This record gives sequence, structure tokens and C-alpha cells, in this order.
Amino acid sequence: MAEKDKQQQQISWYTWGCALFAAVGSLLYGIDSGIVSTVIAQPRFVHYFDPFTPSIKGALVSTFGAGSVFGVWFAAWSADAIGRKRTIAIAAAIAVIAGIIQAAAVHIGMLIAGRIIGGFAVGIMNVTIPIYNSEIAPPAKRGMIAGLHAQFVGFGFATANWVGFGCSYSTSDFQWRFPLAFQCLPAIIVLVGIYFLPFSPRWLLEKERDDEAYEVIKRLHGNIGHDDTFFRAEFSQMREQIRFEKSVTNIGWGEVFRTPSNRKRLLLAVLVQVFTQLSGINVVNYYQTDLYKSLGMSGHMPTLLAGIYGLVGPLANLICLYYVDSWGRKKTLWITGLFMTLDIALVMGLSGGYGSSDNTVAKGFTIAFIFCFTAIYSLGYNSIHYIYVPEIMTMAIRAKGSAVAVICNVCINIIFNQVSPIAFSEVGYKYYSLFICTNFVGAIVVFAIFPETKGKSLEEIAQIFGDEVVVADLNRVQDKVGENDEEHHQAEHADGQEITPQQPKTT
Repeated sequence: MAEKDKQQQQISWYTWGCALFAAVGSLLYGIDSGIVSTVIAQPRFVHYFDPFTPSIKGALVSTFGAGSVFGVWFAAWSADAIGRKRTIAIAAAIAVIAGIIQAAAVHIGMLIAGRIIGGFAVGIMNVTIPIYNSEIAPPAKRGMIAGLHAQFVGFGFATANWVGFGCSYSTSDFQWRFPLAFQCLPAIIVLVGIYFLPFSPRWLLEKERDDEAYEVIKRLHGNIGHDDTFFRAEFSQMREQIRFEKSVTNIGWGEVFRTPSNRKRLLLAVLVQVFTQLSGINVVNYYQTDLYKSLGMSGHMPTLLAGIYGLVGPLANLICLYYVDSWGRKKTLWITGLFMTLDIALVMGLSGGYGSSDNTVAKGFTIAFIFCFTAIYSLGYNSIHYIYVPEIMTMAIRAKGSAVAVICNVCINIIFNQVSPIAFSEVGYKYYSLFICTNFVGAIVVFAIFPETKGKSLEEIAQIFGDEVVVADLNRVQDKVGENDEEHHQAEHADGQEITPQQPKTT
């Protein structure tokens, strides 16, 4: 298959359906993360949990991340041991319980406990869904499919903001209890439909369930090209590479650190997750209502602005999903890093110069650049850090390596969630200077050391890191399968027999 044909790979409706349904679990992360920023701004919530000090506020937000750490560790085991599909189902069940506890909270301790349990569920989803979608996607469209996780996280965040805005008109505890209960909705949808989601074909091959894997790949990618050579070649490449890796790989955590290639993978995965948090995006996301209040906004205006802000990211992310497989990962990351540096510098300058003034035009520009920040972030880091981490990992360490990287992300998030309310109260707009530095450093590091992975199958990416690959690239495997079919056709035609394409043998 020519390179031009490879870039024209189409995504079947079945693949779309599987990826979109899995990404409903991603809504959970967006809703759980976003709902707290509007809930803590509701007057009835603040009155109910009075005194609601900055340290309690930080604890409420940051303990969600603490629960997420444990969820990530659980996913590192369960995604390999019982499969990606069953792991997603477990997370959905836990999320329903967490939503009920939060909505029924009668004191701050109960609410924090619910947030920790909810964080556990989200941590599981945050590792497992990007892995699952990357493993069911055709190589040339993997960025689009794996990036659906970030897209639905963004949709969830936007939905949470608008639910919070609508509930702000209530004068009862419904103002904050309903948004917290709303977190259960995507989890219930996942629980109802999980039966129809197929297992990851690569996980099936890892468990030596080859026939099931072959049927799943056929349903997922059987429409690519004018014959069945693509999915048969893909199956052959997956099977032989996974078998080879199993023959030379020790199963366990030690494998993540054993070889130079795996250590490099882990370094890059950790860096992309760390730079994602060091961008400052979650500081803006979680405390944006406080930022608007510091600019003189009052009444329903902070939650209204939060609702509009929440729509900007998903719209920009759609552009990223459409182009990420042609733009590539590396270039998109370092360019957006530079633009985030410039944007947050403008926010800092305008906040410092006009935050306490009566200049409404300057305040309007400050809010506009806050909105631009999420748009720029969503054009790059938002999707790509979920795409890049699972695709650079081998099958043997994909769940474990992804878990380590995500935990680094979560730990930094916890620190920022805890210290940001205090930092804003102590140094105000000067706090932004930290993110000016971190975004600039991130852009330089990505430009200097990150390899490009677009368009390659997960098995082919191993070559970038110097690993031995026992099968040729997917184009050559497909050509070989086609040649074998032609030879078989000619031989059978000579005997006057009907031809039925067979499951490919070792190539």
C-alpha cells in the first residue's frame, strides 16, 4: 500500500461508535473536574459549609487529585490483568457511588470523601480510555481517535459550567446538590452500554485469544482499502510483534525501567504530562471564577463567564483532532507552548496594570486573553498528551508506563490546587510569572528531544526508540499479504477451486 493510500485510511462507523462510547467515560473527568469550580462559587454552598476558608477550598479541590493517584495505580494493574473494557466498567460503578455521596453530603468531610472516591474513578478512566482508543484506531487516524478522550473531557467541563450557571438561579441547596449529582449521568450510561464494547484487540492478543482478536480487528478496520489485506496485515503485525515482546520481556514493573529505550519512553511520557500541568491550565480552570471576581465581576456574571469559557476549549480541540494526524505531535506541542507563554504574559500584565482600576476595556481584554489561553492549550497539549503517552509505549509497559506519567501529572495538579488559592491571595497576578517560565521551558524541551510519531502503527513506533521489530512496516506487510493472496488465487484458479481469504500466518 502506498504512503498516499495510508494517509487516506478511513475510520469505520463501528470504530467511531466504540471510540465515542468509550469517551463517554471521559465526560466523567470533565464534569467532575469542572463542577467544583462552579459549586464553590455558589452562595448556598459557601453558606452551608461556612466557614469555607481558602485552605478548605484547596483541600476540596486537591483531594480529588489524591483519589485519582490511587485510581491510576489500580488501572496500571487492572488494564493488563482484566482488560481495558472491564476496567472502564469498574470505574463507572465507582463513579456512581461517588456522585451519590457528594450530592448527599451533610458536612465537608463527607463531601471530601466523595471527592476522593470520585477521583479514584476518574484516575482509572484517565489512564484506560486513551489506551483503549489508541489500540482500536487505524494508524493514520490514531491521533483523532485517541484524542477523543480530551475532547469529551472538554465537553464535560463545559457542560459542568453551564449546569452550574443554570443552578445558580436556584435559592435552595439544589443550587449545589444537583450539579454534584449530575456527575452520575455519564457513569450510568457507560454501565448500561459497556456489554456491547469489544475488548481491545491488542489485549486479546496479549492473552493469546487470537481468534477473538482477529474478529475484532476485522470489525474495526475491515473497511479500509478495496480488499481485506489491511486488517489482515494489521493483525499479523500486531500478533508477531506482541509475541516477540513477550518472549524477550519480563512481566512486571521492573520492565518499565530495565532498558534504555523504556527509560526514554518513560522520560518523554512524564515530561509531556508534567508540562501539561505546568502550563497552568488547571489553575485557570479551577479558579477562574475567583479571577473574574478579582476583575470586578459579581452576581451571575462569574458563572456565566465560566460557561462561555468552557465552550472555547472543546471548539478549539475539534480543530486539533482534525489536523493532529497531519500536523504531527511534536511541532504542535512546542508551537502551542510558545503561544501559551505569550498569552499568559499578557494576562499577567493586564491583571497587574488594570485589575484594580475602572478601565472596563482593559478588563475585557484580560478576560479575552484568559479565553485565548484555553483555546491555545486545546489546539496542542489538551489532546496530544493523551495521544502521545500510550502510543510511545510498547504493549508490555503501556498501562504501567502510562500510569507513572499520569501520576506525575496528578501530583503536580494536587500541589497547584492546594497552593493556588493561597498564592492568589498573597501575590495576586504575580503568580502568573511561574507559568510564563514553565511554558517557555516546555516548548524548548519538546523541540529539542521529542520524536515524531504520527502515522505509524503502535508496533512501528518501537523502531524510533531503537527496539527490535520482527515484522516489516504495515505497508510492506500489506503488500506481502496481497502478494500471497495473488499467488494463492492463481494456484486455486488453476485447480478450479473457490478462494476464501484466510487468517494470515506469520509474515
